[in-house]
Amino acid sequence: MSEASNEKKYIIAKLFHELSMTVKQTMRREFESLGLTMPQSMVIGMLIKRGTMKVSELSEALGFTNSTVSGILDRLEKQGIVQRDRSPEDRRVVYISITDAFLAKHKGFSECLTRNFENLLQGAEEEELSAILKGLTTLQSVLKSQEERPL
Repeated sequence: MSEASNEKKYIIAKLFHELSMTVKQTMRREFESLGLTMPQSMVIGMLIKRGTMKVSELSEALGFTNSTVSGILDRLEKQGIVQRDRSPEDRRVVYISITDAFLAKHKGFSECLTRNFENLLQGAEEEELSAILKGLTTLQSVLKSQEERPL
């Protein structure tokens, strides 16, 4: 691999990190305005996306330990955002879901996140948006092909 190619990879990695930080900061501000932390918002987002889940499924999907997720759920439950329901078949199994009250109050939670991303790109010209889309699509394709490769 050439030195120029390695330099490009380094710049791509650095830019990706910087972009990730910018997006996280924007999202963090939005969540803070709702009184939520980033991990809490991740739990809410996952439950909105997938619906009712077991604590273990939620932990695995987010890459958090069960104890970390349980602590987050305790706080969200106190805020009336999530509810816990025990399985009638196996009392050890706990299902987590978003409360109807939270969904009614924050119907546009997902749409709000989408709008924030759109606002970040508001100053971009059509040509720039096309280039960004092409670059991100290519990056996604490259990353997916790496995931599918055997170790």
